Amino acid sequence: FIDRLPSDLRAADVTQIGLMALVLSFLATLYPSWRASRLEPAEALRYE
Repeated sequence: FIDRLPSDLRAADVTQIGLMALVLSFLATLYPSWRASRLEPAEALRYE
């Protein structure tokens, strides 16, 4: 059996993964927020 998992955790890798997650999250919100900004409030609430 294996006593421990071989891993090498580097700060640069963790930082890169965190930054990529932030960038992808930001990009995923662009289209919905752009569409919402073009709607009139009364029109958006009509279908609620």
